[in-house]
Amino acid sequence: MRTMDPTLKAALLMNAVHAPLPAFRKLCGKYAPEDLRREELWDALNLTPSVQKNLSRLLREGDWPEREEERAARFGARFLTVEAPDCPARLQDLNQPPIGLYVKGKLDVTLPSAAVVGTRRCSAYGKTVAEAIGRALARGGLMVVSGGARGIDAAGHRGCLAEGGVTVAVLGTGIDRVYPMEHKELFARIAETGALISEYPMGTEGAAWHFPERNRLIVGMTGRTVVVESPEDGGAMISARLALDLGREVWCVPGRITEGVCRGTNRLLRDGAEPLVDVDEFVHCTTGRYGQLVLDLDEPAARSQPPLSTDEKVVLALLQRQGGRTMDELLAESGLDLVTLQTCMMTLSANGLAVVSGPGRFSAGV
Repeated sequence: MRTMDPTLKAALLMNAVHAPLPAFRKLCGKYAPEDLRREELWDALNLTPSVQKNLSRLLREGDWPEREEERAARFGARFLTVEAPDCPARLQDLNQPPIGLYVKGKLDVTLPSAAVVGTRRCSAYGKTVAEAIGRALARGGLMVVSGGARGIDAAGHRGCLAEGGVTVAVLGTGIDRVYPMEHKELFARIAETGALISEYPMGTEGAAWHFPERNRLIVGMTGRTVVVESPEDGGAMISARLALDLGREVWCVPGRITEGVCRGTNRLLRDGAEPLVDVDEFVHCTTGRYGQLVLDLDEPAARSQPPLSTDEKVVLALLQRQGGRTMDELLAESGLDLVTLQTCMMTLSANGLAVVSGPGRFSAGV
């Protein structure tokens, strides 16, 4: 058996026990990956008692990382650390980024993308719209990211595949587990041109908490999220709120006010999400221009930052710290008067340093 890279070995172990990414970075930066076996360092790495207990169990197995890598290879998958060049860099913006991902297929991080999410118990209308969005995104050259679940997720994936597009399914199980079982053929088709990804070790069965947890990866991978249908307590609402917290775009399909399956999306629209009322217009907005501000969040232009005034630097810092800010919020936080703030925003927007992230909301450009 070949000698495994110590960093990969440590990443597999720490990922399996849900250790935080800062602990992994500290291990590799201040110490060495091989030092993970030194239990006296675990407190210094801020590992919780439950993480330490699970890590101790895996270390007692001796060759668990090697066997895990073999299991992945037999399935045609590989494990990437989150900082690898072929892993989506946007995931590092999450409050709880994964240490790494298991990937089967080709994960093309150069493609612009959009997440398409919604309820499993969707209406026939919602399914039709999700498929149409998937088709339109594929025609526009965007990668469709979703969760591989029944309902809206599956419709978005299938619409994209029908147009020969690239789609990624983020699973709430180990990458070698099919859930739901009727999606076996769908997952195989996704892996042919796109990718299946998961943060969970090989063989992990689906647990109820896995699916809302994986939602952060779906929205974390892309600059925009489309919620097609969702009740108020749906998992897609978690995704939408997380996207807004990250300063990412959130679009919602308006639904009937008498339908419970639409109450979540309608509430998001009331709270400021962008209404998706025309599929082609949506694709145009995500690949071109919206008003005067560039919204191509996945393809940042290579430019040097222009010289900024002190006021402009203050506003930019506020946008970088937390996206999705309204003009009223920026007024209160910056201490500037309205005319000065508007002048700053015009300058930042013209240089791609401020972008629209929702109706009346702005975030830092990328």
